[in-house]
Amino acid sequence: MARNEHLVVVMLDPVARGEEFEIWDRHITLVPWFPCKDKKNLGAVLAGVASRHSRFTVKGGGLEEWGRKEKYPVQLVEDEGRLQALHADVFNSLENNGFPIHQKDFMGPKYSPHIALRNRLQKGKAFEPGQEISISNFTLVKQDRLKGSGRMIKTLVKDYELG
Repeated sequence: MARNEHLVVVMLDPVARGEEFEIWDRHITLVPWFPCKDKKNLGAVLAGVASRHSRFTVKGGGLEEWGRKEKYPVQLVEDEGRLQALHADVFNSLENNGFPIHQKDFMGPKYSPHIALRNRLQKGKAFEPGQEISISNFTLVKQDRLKGSGRMIKTLVKDYELG
């Protein structure tokens, strides 16, 4: 079993379910990579989280540069607490049901929702400051490392519509 094979995100640009990709479109990570031994239970846990939250909006915020060695532009997300609550529910529900999150440095109270705008291969477009961003679902993403090349291929597994 791969150590870091799934994560949960809010996709901000349309990508077809089941489509494989290497380069992320704009998204907000709710929780980073975690292993999955029981896909049926994982689906039930995430469906439960989605049922406890209704749709909401956040706003595009200011731009900053994050990173230790290399600096990457990110756009902060202005949130009145609903995105933070969704993150906390996903994080705690996974942890309490046998899906331990691998990197917890920025989880819980240290979670700062943001949109990554650049990686080594592309530069994404920021939202206008104050622009409303609709949050109506979150998505389970699976990642596989290709043997030989080490490339990381991601697949959007399932959307979970908010209650």
